Amino acid sequence: MSTQHHDVTAFAVSPGASMAARLFWDGLSRRQGVSTMLDGYAGERLRLATFRHLPHVLTGDALARIHRGAALLIHHLEGSATVEQHGRQGMIAPGDFCLIDLSRPFRLQMGAATVQTLYMPLAALREVMPRLDQLSAVGLHGHLSAVGYLRVLFQELFAHACELTEAVADRLADAIPHMLAAAFESTASVAPSPSQLRQQYKQQVRRFVRDHLADPALCIEMIGAGVGLSPSYLFELFADEPLTLMRWVRVERLARCRRELADPALRHRSIAQVAQAWGFGDMTNFSRSFREIFGISPRGYRQASLQGRFDRQFLSDVHTSD
Repeated sequence: MSTQHHDVTAFAVSPGASMAARLFWDGLSRRQGVSTMLDGYAGERLRLATFRHLPHVLTGDALARIHRGAALLIHHLEGSATVEQHGRQGMIAPGDFCLIDLSRPFRLQMGAATVQTLYMPLAALREVMPRLDQLSAVGLHGHLSAVGYLRVLFQELFAHACELTEAVADRLADAIPHMLAAAFESTASVAPSPSQLRQQYKQQVRRFVRDHLADPALCIEMIGAGVGLSPSYLFELFADEPLTLMRWVRVERLARCRRELADPALRHRSIAQVAQAWGFGDMTNFSRSFREIFGISPRGYRQASLQGRFDRQFLSDVHTSD
């Protein structure tokens, strides 16, 4: 059974949420959907809210740019989630915390859940946790003792959110990064090795590319902006691979075209339409590249595959990296 996803915000608001909190959280995302804010507070430096969510997917693209200088610290009371950032993927269960850096691309897939969410300036976190890039999307499991201290703080903070004053909220905004840093100290081997980090970056780049293969504007600059890495680093990152990054992009696109050319259900689509749907604007270049990779023209391949003259292994064999 498939799960219908909703984009978060356009909140229904319970009486426990202040108007300032409603205005702040409702303006966090440009996208519309279904969530209920159960309570909340919004001051100058500290913003927090408890939400009951329907299943949804949230990405950095949905956020207004003004929020790129902040982070979300999410405590799951009920339900689970998967968060991806910096090439890492974290599974979040009830009782767990996770940190999301809003300045970098991320993907949060949440089931039906009740969560406590804290919004904090990145600058305050980086002062206490210089390795912040290595800590986002890492699940802080609730059974760990140092995480328990953070959980108790959240319980008290959210239980008395409606009583917060600006002076108290400022003090808490100073204390929370230190409590979070202590919680991360309880996790083993948080920092990946350089080789592990390279592999995480490569996985992140490949995932972004595959999600944007159909965009004819896909280029090294677009990829770099999408994953938060410079074009020069991307060239260096893939220097030890059999294919350069952009040649791999071309092979991935050709593989998608080949699959569609072999599909009897798509025989009504012209070869040009198939090529253009996967980002090829120049048919001469497409035909030449297709023949170079597969040893046959697109037209010849379509005719042969639809007539059953290629075996299943040839049709499914795609020489690309994971």
